[in-house]
Amino acid sequence: MEDLILAVDVGTTNIKAGVIDTNGKILRTLRKELVVEEDETGKAEHNPQKLLDAFLSICREAVAGYEKWISYIVISSYQFGLLPLDEKLQPLTGIITLLDLRPRETFNELSRRIDIQEFYKRTGAPPLFISPLSKIYWLKKKRREIFEKTRYFLSSKDYLLLNLLGELYTEPSSSSATQLMNINSLEWDSYSLSILGISESNLPQIVPSEKVIGKLSDSIKRILGLKRDVYLIPGVYDGGAVGLGIGGMEDSVGVINIGTTAMLRVAYPQPIIDKDKSMRFQAYFLCSNRWFVGGAINNAGIILKWFRDNIFELPYEELTSLAEKVNSKNLFFLPFITGERYPEIGNIASGVVWGLRSFHTRNHLIRAGMEGVAFTLRMAYDALKENGVEIEKFRAGGGGTRSPLWMQIFSSIFNKPIEVTECEEPALLGSALLALYAIKRYESLQEATKDIVKLKETYIPAEGLRVEYEKSYEFFKFLVKNLRKAFKKHSHFERRYG
Repeated sequence: MEDLILAVDVGTTNIKAGVIDTNGKILRTLRKELVVEEDETGKAEHNPQKLLDAFLSICREAVAGYEKWISYIVISSYQFGLLPLDEKLQPLTGIITLLDLRPRETFNELSRRIDIQEFYKRTGAPPLFISPLSKIYWLKKKRREIFEKTRYFLSSKDYLLLNLLGELYTEPSSSSATQLMNINSLEWDSYSLSILGISESNLPQIVPSEKVIGKLSDSIKRILGLKRDVYLIPGVYDGGAVGLGIGGMEDSVGVINIGTTAMLRVAYPQPIIDKDKSMRFQAYFLCSNRWFVGGAINNAGIILKWFRDNIFELPYEELTSLAEKVNSKNLFFLPFITGERYPEIGNIASGVVWGLRSFHTRNHLIRAGMEGVAFTLRMAYDALKENGVEIEKFRAGGGGTRSPLWMQIFSSIFNKPIEVTECEEPALLGSALLALYAIKRYESLQEATKDIVKLKETYIPAEGLRVEYEKSYEFFKFLVKNLRKAFKKHSHFERRYG
């Protein structure tokens, strides 16, 4: 048997591993749940040792029977995590995840200290309370004893690399979301570091995502039962791996990932930022001299989950089947049930059903919810178009692609073809593509994509729907704009009366 690749994807709530051959065939996949430790303070952390144990356990199970042929390992992991380590490289807290709410305590104070437009130009994103920069500032202000003991600040992936190689490394797709890295130079940013009073020596070395950076230590190989030298490729963040796995490195191809949340990004040859002062999208680095430009929304698949669990108690397939029987009949659903990270909407927004009439049924409500998600993500697409980013078609990934109706809705609202690929684990396949490029099996990621990524279905805009949705989209934006004062007043009401 030829060389095999072990790909691991570390998410906030799940960890996945797969064994993949050099033709891009996935031979085995496994999934395990991860526990997020939460409490009433807003804490949401991964226990570092438990995360490492889960990583080693799923790797050991995945390679069983393939121990003699695993030659490469590549990792994708979630962005926005932070782990402070002391002088002896021991964790001082858990890994503070993107779900942690505690940095909101000091976020307004931090924002006042920042020249926001300058910060946006340097880091590719406006200040975010979920970013590691905000988390470090919170530690400095609210957990001073931990901040003063901290020698290094790492991400979840950085911690795994440390345990696999014994070296402090990070890669730019993860570090570009810390708001501590300059997206133009791909080096730690002096302005961001000065805000916190830390230096480059407190952070790991940034190495390319698509380069072999070392071999697994003998002790790790023994734990996993591996029989030959195993070379490690750092990989990209989890959303970036999905983008690679569905073919997002092709020119003029946009990427939509529809899971619990959703993103819309395009791999672009230079970092661009929004010319509008509202800073509607981010320019994170991806890999191979491409930046992953675009935006993300909080509320996507979570809307169908809410329908399933709280309203109708029906499986997803039946929900979408009901929605397929009707059009929404001028019913609008602003799907902001968890607030919204998209800048034009904001965290204080809430879910709204507009235009409800006596003839509307659950079918109309479900369809309006699905359309509302697509309308919200269309706002990010429009922002890119206004800044000169041309997209000819989209590749879609995530659980939302299992609904042909939703894909047709997206295609008609975006007025672009939506292509869905065959692979059910695009993050693992994307990491494997990166590994094959790193070991020179392909001259470029574009070549690897064309050879390995296979299409299953293409959805074309339906002309009648397209015209109808264009009018509905304009009214959706009108609602968002004109409900801002109501959202703000309601947020004060919620805080006062609970």
